[in-house]
Amino acid sequence: MFTGIDDVDWASMGHAYGNASDVPDLLRGLASSDPAEREIALDGMQGAVHHQGDVYDSTVACVPFLFELVGTAGLAGRGELVDLLCSIEGDGRDPEEMDVWSDDEEEYALWAETLARAESEVRSRSGLLLDLLDGDGADEGLRCALPGALVQVHDEPETVLGVLCRRLSVERDPGVLRALATALGELGVRRAEFAERSGETLAGLLTRDGRADAGLRLSALVQLARCAPGRLPEWVVEIATGVMREAREDGQEREAADTGLRTPTMISYLRRLKASQRVAAKAPWATELLGDLHRALDDRVTERFALLEDQLRSPDWGQRREAIDMSGLLLTGWRGPHEESVRLLGEQLREGDHRIVRWAASELGHLYAIGGPAAGALAERVAAGPGFLPQARWAETSYGAVLGALAAQGDARAVPGLAAVLRFGQVPEDLGDWIDRMDQDAAAALAPMVDERLWEIDPEDRPYRVEHLLKAAAALGSPGATVTALRILRAPADRPVPVRGVAIRTLARLGPTAREALPELRSLARDCAPHLRADTAAALWSVGGEAEGAVLVLPLLTAALRAEHWSQRHDALRVIAGMGTAAASLLPEMRILAGSPEENGGWVAGALAVAVWEAGRCAEEALPLLLHAWSAHPDNRPAVAGVWARMGPAAAPVVPLLREELAAARRHNNSGGRGRMRYRCADDEQLLRHARTVLGACGEGLRSGTLPDRA
Repeated sequence: MFTGIDDVDWASMGHAYGNASDVPDLLRGLASSDPAEREIALDGMQGAVHHQGDVYDSTVACVPFLFELVGTAGLAGRGELVDLLCSIEGDGRDPEEMDVWSDDEEEYALWAETLARAESEVRSRSGLLLDLLDGDGADEGLRCALPGALVQVHDEPETVLGVLCRRLSVERDPGVLRALATALGELGVRRAEFAERSGETLAGLLTRDGRADAGLRLSALVQLARCAPGRLPEWVVEIATGVMREAREDGQEREAADTGLRTPTMISYLRRLKASQRVAAKAPWATELLGDLHRALDDRVTERFALLEDQLRSPDWGQRREAIDMSGLLLTGWRGPHEESVRLLGEQLREGDHRIVRWAASELGHLYAIGGPAAGALAERVAAGPGFLPQARWAETSYGAVLGALAAQGDARAVPGLAAVLRFGQVPEDLGDWIDRMDQDAAAALAPMVDERLWEIDPEDRPYRVEHLLKAAAALGSPGATVTALRILRAPADRPVPVRGVAIRTLARLGPTAREALPELRSLARDCAPHLRADTAAALWSVGGEAEGAVLVLPLLTAALRAEHWSQRHDALRVIAGMGTAAASLLPEMRILAGSPEENGGWVAGALAVAVWEAGRCAEEALPLLLHAWSAHPDNRPAVAGVWARMGPAAAPVVPLLREELAAARRHNNSGGRGRMRYRCADDEQLLRHARTVLGACGEGLRSGTLPDRA
C-alpha cells in the first residue's frame, strides 16, 4: 500500500497550515485498524489538506493514494473517503464564482489550474468506484457512499444507470437502498435525458401493497418529485404518511445517541451533536426524508399541508419536532389551507415538554397574521402563568415565547403578562408593534409601567432599550413619550445621543398632542444632519400640520430627495406619501427621480410610485410607475397593491397581474430559502387582501363567479 508515497516531495507542497510534510502520516492514519486513529487522520485531511473545501497541490497529490485506500478490501471507513474524494472533485464548481485569496493574475491562474487538476484526477479514476458498486466486496458504508459519488464523478451516465439498477435488484440493506434511489433521482435531475428512465425505475418502487422497503418507497417518492414529477402517483400523501407510521411502529433503525468513540476532532463533535439531536426520533432517516419530500414537492401545497398536519399529530416526539420546524418555513413561505396546520401547531403548547412548547410558540410568533386558530391555546398557556419571576431571562423561556406569540397577534389576553414583564424591568423589543395591533383600551393598562420605565432611562445608556420604550409609549399615546423625546432633543449638542432619530420619530407618531415640541423641531429643521431630514419633516408635518409645510417641511424633503444615499431619498418619499396632495409641489422633483433608471429601482421604486400617486392622484401618471415598482422588488408589492385598492375601478388594467399573483402558490417574498428561513407572511396577507379588493372593485370576482380567498 502507498507505493511511491515517499518519493513525493511533500515538503515542497502546502496546505492550510503550512508545508505538507505531515500528509504521509495522515494518509497512513487513514489505513489504521484503530477507529480513533482513522478519525483523527480524516479530521486532519478535512481540516488542513482540504480545509473548508479548498484545494492545494498537496490535495491533488493525495488523490491516487485515497483511491488506493478506497480499493483496499476490508479497510474500514472507505465510505468516508469516497465522500472526501467527491468534495475534492468539486461537483462542477466554477472558480469565477468562488472567493479568491489573491488578486495576482498568476496566482489566480495557478489556483484555477489546481482546481481543474483535482477534478480531473478524481474523475479519471472513478472506474474503480463503478467496479466496487457492481461487485460484492464493498461494505455497507461504502455501498451507501458509492451511488451518489458515481452520479457526480463518472463520465458515462448510461453505464452508471445500469449499475444502479442492477444493484437495486440485489441490494437488501435499507440504507443502501435509499442511497440508490437518491442517486437515480439525482441522475435524472443532473441529466434531463435520463429523467424519464430514472423516473420509470423509481415509479416501479411505489406500490399500494407496500411490498418495497418503507424507506425505499419514501426515497423513491422524494426522487420522483425531483426528477419526474409527472410520474408522481395520486396517493403521495398516503404513501408518505404510511411510511412514517411504519417507521414509528417498527423502530428497527433507531439510531443510538452515542457510538462511544471519542476523539479531539470536529468530526467527533459533530457526530455527537447530531446524535443528541436525533436520539428522540424512532427513525431519524424517515423524518429527514420527509423534509426532503417537502422540499421536492415545492409548490404542491395541498400535499405539503396534508403531510404537515399528519406529522404534527404524530405521537413520536422527534417527528413532531421536525414538523414544527417545517411549519415555520411552509406557513410563512407558501399560501395554502393553513388553518388546520396552525391549530395543530397551537396544540403543541399543551405538551409537558417545555422545549416543544418553546419551539412551537417561536414559530407562532412569526405567524401572527394567520395565527388565529392557535390563539386559544396560546392564551390558555399564558393564563397558567410563568412559574417563575418574569425577570429571569423570560424571553428565552417557553412562557416568554408563548406570551410573545400571543401579544404578536394583538390579543388583549397578553396584557397582564406583559404588565408583569414590564414591572420587573424587561422591555420586549417588539412591544410597540404588539401594542399597535391591540385594542387601545385594553393596551392602556400597560401605560403606567411604560411611563415608569421611561422616567428611569438615561438616553445615553442602552439606546436599544430606549428605542423599544419610546415606540411602545408612542403607540399608547403616553404623555411620557413627549417628555422623554424632548429630554433627548434638548441634550447638549456636544453629547452623543444615539437615539435622537428615535425621539424625532416618536414625535411624528404622537402628532398634535406633542405641540410643545414644535420649537425644538423648528430649530432642528434649520440645522439637522442629512440623515435626520426626512424624520424631522415627518415630525413637523405630523405635529404642526400645514402651518409648517411650506416654510420648513417641503424644503427639508426637497433636500432629502436630492441626497446622495438612496435610503434618504426612500425615507423622504415615504413622508411625502403620508402628506398626500399637500406635497404636490414636489412632483417635479419626483418626476426627475422617476426618469432616472439608476435612481428608480429597488425599494426606492416602490416608495416613489406610491408617493407620486398620493401627491398627484393621477392614475395615468402613477400606473406605469406602480407597475415598474411591482417588478423592481418583491417587497414593494403590498404597498403597490394598496394603491391600486385605493384607486378603485381605475386599477382595472392591473387585474390580470393580480389574478396571476393570487394564483401563485408561493408568497410574494418567498426567495427560495430553506432551513431556518422565515418570511413576513403578514406582508403577503396584506397583499392578498388588497388584490381581492381590486378584483372586487373592478367586478372581476362577480364575473368569474368567485372571489378567491387565497391562492
